[in-house]
Amino acid sequence: MVAQLIWIAAVYASAAALVHILHRRERTRPAGRFSRRLHYILITRNHEAVIEGYVRMFAWQAFWAGRTYKVTLMDDESQDGTVAVAVRLAQSGSVIEFMPLLQLYRFQDSPEPQQQTVIDLRIQGSGGSQSTRDEY
Repeated sequence: MVAQLIWIAAVYASAAALVHILHRRERTRPAGRFSRRLHYILITRNHEAVIEGYVRMFAWQAFWAGRTYKVTLMDDESQDGTVAVAVRLAQSGSVIEFMPLLQLYRFQDSPEPQQQTVIDLRIQGSGGSQSTRDEY
């Protein structure tokens, strides 16, 4: 009897928490189709072991922020399966665009409003160098 009451309380608490999370997400979502999109520019070289984690982290961050997202992968001549892992993620539903590294500054004249974050995994340190640029 006590175990059943604990289960009922746990289910009720989980449902209440989910309602609050979804309400907060809906409140923070920009209105209209011209809302800002999260855009991650990921520069890689032989990062097969971490590419999937980064892409999934971006998807969760966009989900919790209530925004759409896009990942642009710029590979710097990887010799491992970095691009193959990214292709599999793109085929499974992730929004990944592949571009040559030389086109990094092509985004200066982007017509759609978006927040761009450049993450260079080639730089040694804690997850690369990160810089946010609002609307190039």
